[in-house]
Amino acid sequence: SCPVKLDPRTKLFLTIAGNSVILSAPVIYGAMIVVLPAVLLVLEKRWRFSLLFSFLYAISAFSFDYLKTMDVGLAGTLFVSTMMLVSHVMPISVIFYYVMTTTKVNEFMAGMSKMHIPNKVTIPLAVMIRFFPTVFDEARDIGNAMRMRGIRLFSLRTLKNPLTILEYRLIPLLVSLTKIGDELSVAATTRGLSPETRRSCMVKIGFHVQDVVVFVYCLAVVVLFCSWSVP
Repeated sequence: SCPVKLDPRTKLFLTIAGNSVILSAPVIYGAMIVVLPAVLLVLEKRWRFSLLFSFLYAISAFSFDYLKTMDVGLAGTLFVSTMMLVSHVMPISVIFYYVMTTTKVNEFMAGMSKMHIPNKVTIPLAVMIRFFPTVFDEARDIGNAMRMRGIRLFSLRTLKNPLTILEYRLIPLLVSLTKIGDELSVAATTRGLSPETRRSCMVKIGFHVQDVVVFVYCLAVVVLFCSWSVP
């Protein structure tokens, strides 16, 4: 288990602060935020994923920062645009990945309840947290099933006829998504989740030292960015 367990409200603040800074701040401030999910993933014993993410972010962010003011021609402009997209989208995706894979639905519901967020907002978000990991698992299972049948995504067969990707991957995934949506709706109904019902929760959440550290660090980066952006 992870030695550092964050409160779901801290993860929510990390997501909001990270998105705000990464999308609008210079590379140095974005890098300061990116350090957090990288360290948290290492603490989750996903150090290979963390190292790969840090390496790709460093290349894309500093390539974009170095080349953005240079006259690099059409091909260079396409490369710089790609680096900009990767350096902005990838960290946000990794933060969402960390939050969704480390947050249980009951913990999230308890956190939203303590912040007095209405159920009309909380329930769709809770379903989303449960939905995306299930989709990733389903896509992986479909890929494994295709490989057992000798069908690979990048093979001579699919390169000759790219539409076969729709038949082998996307159509089974869409059918599975329909079933997943129905199953999640039934599960929500079974558990008594509705906008009018006040939900009780047995899970205990609370702020600890690690939450204070993450909160203060994110707040410091946001304050530094705001002081830089305001003349």
